[in-house]
Amino acid sequence: MKKLILSVTALAACSVGAYAQGVVYFDSSSAAAGTVSINGVLNTTTDINAELLTSTSANGTYSPVAMLLLSSSNQSPDGTPGFDPSDIVAGANDIKFNHSGHLTDQSGSFFVLNAAAGATEFFEVAGWTGNGVNSYPGSGAGTYGITGPFTVVLGSSLSPIATGLNNMPTLNLVTVAVPVPSTLAMAGVGLASMLFLRRKTK
Repeated sequence: MKKLILSVTALAACSVGAYAQGVVYFDSSSAAAGTVSINGVLNTTTDINAELLTSTSANGTYSPVAMLLLSSSNQSPDGTPGFDPSDIVAGANDIKFNHSGHLTDQSGSFFVLNAAAGATEFFEVAGWTGNGVNSYPGSGAGTYGITGPFTVVLGSSLSPIATGLNNMPTLNLVTVAVPVPSTLAMAGVGLASMLFLRRKTK
């Protein structure tokens, strides 16, 4: 009888382990985690948009896991594996909450990955400013940036604990300006002058 109980217990434990999905919190509030800066200055007052991306290797293709969006009011991710619209949650107070420069997801929810609990996954965090700017700019005018890769050991969907972004490096958002029309015009005049002089010397 004891052997039967032990066997059933072991089988149940194996089943739990086999079906436990890996989870992560979009939170870098640990003192060990990197902070958010804007143009090299620690940001403690400006909430930002942020996207959490994951890959199975440091140099692999990164896919979205979750997004903190200033224009969103959602506080309830659906808890299913993979990224979908419910994983876009409110970004309000993601910086202002603790005024330390660390990102904090105010929904307090975990996000489920297509990976097993206990797996080590690679992550990056992209950030940008602007309420209503609903995707990472990546180029052109704006204030934005992305971290380098870092690792997280995933928690379990069956007994989620605070598996945050403790290894996240500093996220520095840099302002990229678009040249004003007068600057472009002057550049055009300069180029035309150079071409004229080249023709003249031939």
